[in-house]
Amino acid sequence: MSEIERPGKAWIWVGVRLLLVFAKLVLLAGLFYALGGTDAGAGLAGGFTTLFGLPFCLGAIIQFAISPDGKAKASGTGVIVGFLLLAVMVIVGVFFLEGLICMVFLAVPWWISAWLGALVVSGLHARFRQRAVLHSAGLIVLPFAMLLLGPLAANPTHHFEVRRSVVIAAAPDQIWPHLLALENLSDDEGVWTIAQDVLRIPRPRSALVVGEGVGAVRLARWGEHIGFEEHVTGWSQNDHLAWRFVFPDDSVARYTDAHIGPDSEFLGIETGSYTLTPLANGRTRLTLTTRYRATSPANHYSAVWGEIILGGIQRNILTVISDRSEAMAG
Repeated sequence: MSEIERPGKAWIWVGVRLLLVFAKLVLLAGLFYALGGTDAGAGLAGGFTTLFGLPFCLGAIIQFAISPDGKAKASGTGVIVGFLLLAVMVIVGVFFLEGLICMVFLAVPWWISAWLGALVVSGLHARFRQRAVLHSAGLIVLPFAMLLLGPLAANPTHHFEVRRSVVIAAAPDQIWPHLLALENLSDDEGVWTIAQDVLRIPRPRSALVVGEGVGAVRLARWGEHIGFEEHVTGWSQNDHLAWRFVFPDDSVARYTDAHIGPDSEFLGIETGSYTLTPLANGRTRLTLTTRYRATSPANHYSAVWGEIILGGIQRNILTVISDRSEAMAG
């Protein structure tokens, strides 16, 4: 039996590994936040570090801690990683005022990255038991290199579209007035959505068009505090209404999630439209379309949440319009 494989010596090597990984985590976090306001800490590298680098290190630390002999499988750390990340999310939310939407968005990549960190360390420990410290220490280089490459690689930007439709038992001319004026909306109207009933995004209260034709402004109110505008860019009565979103203040970000506000560097809600399509038997299909841009290291993952959040909001407002139109149509 070699000296490194003796039980007493094994714990010394485990301690050294833990210190190396812990130092990596602390230095990486410190460097990331120190450079957070500069080009070096921003962009694609900084985003990948937040989404994947830090939780990867956390998973590595957990694997070292629960398996000092390197015999435990990384799959066994999944539940522990999940609970620990949940605790981290609660702490971040309470002390750093991180929004619930952002926390839910981060939960999946954080858990996967932490599990991969445990898996990589477990594999290194199994294959290179006597040189595991050297190989594990080599993992330190990658996230720091990503941060240093920050100025060379900006976050990519992609444009997405979310669309929902509803068939209403009313004619287009009976629906059109509700596109121009929705007032006194209550929480009892509409449908249950993840966006508004789980993530606690305030429900619409009113939407009123001021003026007529292109250039008119639709004033929207959500909850007690949120307000924004929709500047009309297309107007065809009983057929089509289009607009671009304008956010004159930060009320949406302030009362939802500051990091992914609708007019932020990471997200931009751009345009929207209603289209009315006549159907047989006096019915009409009403389609609501919203277009937005995403600028992050994981845009297509973000688009999944865009379908869930924006799609739910669209479905809710379409249900309100449908119910009110059918009620007035008799």
